[in-house]
Amino acid sequence: MRAGISGLAWVFSLAAAANAQTTVAPVDHGIEACPAFDIIQQRILEVVRGVSFEDRETVAPEGDAPVAVQFILDASGSMGASAGAQTKMEIARTAFINALDVIEDANVMASLRAYGFDSSVEHTADASCPNTERMTGFTGDDMTELRAAAAGLSPYGYTPIAASLEAAAMDLMETEARERLIVLLSDGEETCGGDPVAMAETIRGWDINVSAYVVGFDLDAAQEAQMRAVAAAAGGRYINAPDGEALAEAMREVAGMTVRRSERELIRCENPVQGGLTPDTAIPLEPGIYTTGELLPRGEFRYFRIDTDEGEMGVVRGLLQSYAYVGRDDEVEESGAVLGAMTIRMLNPDGERAGSGFPRERDLPGTSLTGYYVDTTGEGFIIGVGDNYERTTPLSLFEVAIEDASDHGAGDADSEQDGEFPTLAVGESSQGLIGHDDLSDLWRIETDGPIDVTVAFENEAMRQQATIYDAETGRRLRRERAQTGARSYAIEATGPVLVEIMTAEPRLASRHSRYVISVSGR
Repeated sequence: MRAGISGLAWVFSLAAAANAQTTVAPVDHGIEACPAFDIIQQRILEVVRGVSFEDRETVAPEGDAPVAVQFILDASGSMGASAGAQTKMEIARTAFINALDVIEDANVMASLRAYGFDSSVEHTADASCPNTERMTGFTGDDMTELRAAAAGLSPYGYTPIAASLEAAAMDLMETEARERLIVLLSDGEETCGGDPVAMAETIRGWDINVSAYVVGFDLDAAQEAQMRAVAAAAGGRYINAPDGEALAEAMREVAGMTVRRSERELIRCENPVQGGLTPDTAIPLEPGIYTTGELLPRGEFRYFRIDTDEGEMGVVRGLLQSYAYVGRDDEVEESGAVLGAMTIRMLNPDGERAGSGFPRERDLPGTSLTGYYVDTTGEGFIIGVGDNYERTTPLSLFEVAIEDASDHGAGDADSEQDGEFPTLAVGESSQGLIGHDDLSDLWRIETDGPIDVTVAFENEAMRQQATIYDAETGRRLRRERAQTGARSYAIEATGPVLVEIMTAEPRLASRHSRYVISVSGR
């Protein structure tokens, strides 16, 4: 996976964030980063629908009401583990306290909740799991109370994430706000028998305009999968923080996102790039943020070729920045009412429809669309930008990003039995990804006796199935029917087996998802 965006730099000024604005900083080639994209919420800014951007505009979606946020800090026993010269708890406290500087003067009401800290109770699940407590009320002028409450936390007990999410949502429900956020910082998964993913889905169904962001601190693969699923179910975003430095950055990033939700400065972003007229003449393009730069007649597209490695996923996010252009010849101008339109064509290296197909939007400014392509060969992919039915405006914006989609952290697991695929032993687990053009993965399980293989998908709605083979002969032992949700397979093995994980999604409406595969003995 490539680190960062080539040719573009996102630079956020903390001083500007305190004033609820995002600074645009020039980089070496003179192109400016584009604040129309938000790196927290799937990198697409949730602008107020229907805003017509006149160069620059400050948007406060619902009058003067604040954004309300409740932070949940993990003070369970595992936070007492050492992470270098400090404990995880000490690192987390410092990261949280420093992040409060960003929101202190903004139109934000903040509160702190914590769990697992009560050392006065017996160290058992029955005694410790009820320990989730709001440590402070909601305050917007002075964060001293939150800092003091965080400084007094010591790690001790269990991890009631589901109960804490529910309690936080109830606290936020009673708070007058234009938008409500939960920010959870945790170093592990639920240990109190709750289902945090189901709880996150339930909270979203309450229709109280609340979403949750999860910062995972030093998580293993299974823990990260659960936290990613919680964030997805809650309509938020997961941010991985493998160490203390990353945690400090993540907490300031989340705080900055909270400020930008309270008041946003929108600036039209222009970075015109000339594409090829056909897939065969596609122009090589590095990851970055671009605009079409020309008014494209209906039916015309501009094509670009993106270089990716095997096991990487190309993500193309589009954003309508204007209404449609109307008029003829030299009298073309932006309409104040006619909807803009944009299609992103996702194509394989041969120029054929691939990945997530041809996502299209015809809507108000601020509407976004996203296309995906998973590279299983290392040959890259092609994108086309335009529209078959409407003219595409010069301000049509698209971001090209490359994300890790590898299996077992090393490229793409082959789907053929004579290919190369990762190996797991009893007691081990790993991560994979399937979907779009990556239709299946093969895993070799080293065993000499009966085993249980569990497969849990981050996207629980994705249909998938599994086939089990004898690793030595290639003979199919059994095929499971397609279904959704986590699966567990009891395999009566006497030697190594191959487990094939396959997507059962329809090709014209495909999805992709990460999954965790775990092997245990019986």
